[in-house]
Amino acid sequence: RPVQCVSDNNTFNGPFPEREYMDERTVSSAMTSPFVSIDPDDSIVDAARAMRDATIGSLVVVDGDNCPEGILTRSDFVGFVADDPTLSGDAPAARDLMTTDLVTVAPDAPLSEAGDLMRGHDVHHLPVVTEGEKVVGVVTTTDLADVARDGLGAAE
Repeated sequence: RPVQCVSDNNTFNGPFPEREYMDERTVSSAMTSPFVSIDPDDSIVDAARAMRDATIGSLVVVDGDNCPEGILTRSDFVGFVADDPTLSGDAPAARDLMTTDLVTVAPDAPLSEAGDLMRGHDVHHLPVVTEGEKVVGVVTTTDLADVARDGLGAAE
């Protein structure tokens, strides 16, 4: 079986069967939609409950027009608790914990591009955003793994 290789710019290169399969599939075919979102002013307690109830690892933080302002992930919660283990004071709002340096992907982008973005930016969740800056879903490393597994099954 061919080996996966990563180039200097963190994109996959070299022959491996998953790459061609992932190049042929679009992000919209694998993304989670509808997605779970929150308002930037929602409390992190509400955010944590939403993530728990939906059994998901991230929430897209959107404004009133459904435009992305940030993403709140399990890692953000871990960092918060690690920095303040007593959880003193009032619970902060989502905007206080969310990652605002968003990496997004278009719904019609190849899945391989989503994988390259995740690897290059060391993220596991990408909001899927239209040209009009509206969030339509989320694609995760789990989604990519599911598609790659399906592609391997189809190749056999």
